[in-house]
Amino acid sequence: MPHLKYQMQKRITRLISKHYKGFGIDSPYIYHLIRNVIEAKMHYYPFKKLDRQCQTMLSILKAKSMNENLSREEALWFKSEFDHLKTCTKLNRFLFRLANFVNPDKIVFLGNDSGLSLSYLAKIDSRKKISCWGSHNYSREFSSLILKEHAVTNLEFSDLNLTGNFLIDFVHISRTVDSSVLSEFEMNIETYLNQEAFLVIENINKDEARNAFWNRMKQSNFFNVSLDLFDVGILIARKGLKKQDHNLSARSYK
Repeated sequence: MPHLKYQMQKRITRLISKHYKGFGIDSPYIYHLIRNVIEAKMHYYPFKKLDRQCQTMLSILKAKSMNENLSREEALWFKSEFDHLKTCTKLNRFLFRLANFVNPDKIVFLGNDSGLSLSYLAKIDSRKKISCWGSHNYSREFSSLILKEHAVTNLEFSDLNLTGNFLIDFVHISRTVDSSVLSEFEMNIETYLNQEAFLVIENINKDEARNAFWNRMKQSNFFNVSLDLFDVGILIARKGLKKQDHNLSARSYK
């Protein structure tokens, strides 16, 4: 979806969406999540360092995107990452707060990003290993160098596989994930995820394929709760919660 059309749809959706203010939410857990995590303005100690990392990465990405020796795919990737990093601070801070609230033992990031979102996840708890699945060689090489320079050591890159004891508690599906990776993950989702888990999906209203994936996950029996923030969707599997869908497009994360 073109950027201007997407932004216009987002604004219209927020104008006509229901403003919750707690009404219609009968779960104390979900109410707390919305009011004290999604809508919070808390500032955490890693944010200043991560802001500086973002500025460093912007300079490097801009220089890389002007390299005439890059393939067309690589040049488009560097340009896309540069454009994204200019506006992603609010999203990354929100995802940091959410993962910090969930306090998962196993985190997986699905995507082909330049490394800033990975740094946010890694800074939550340096004792916990973060797995990145589905990255390309060029993005993996770039991310590894950036992460090493900023002393991020609790992260590993790998491909999807069906061997091992997964029990993943928190999955972040990036806007950059390949359709083949997402399809494979969906086919084996109950193998990968713990019985109680969070699934965070970017760009749920930006393209038809991602929106269709979001709707299939909402309707599955695995998840109890869906929270639609327009840019991002959150799916929750948690014992004791009844099946419920909430459109929170009018309630922007901070």
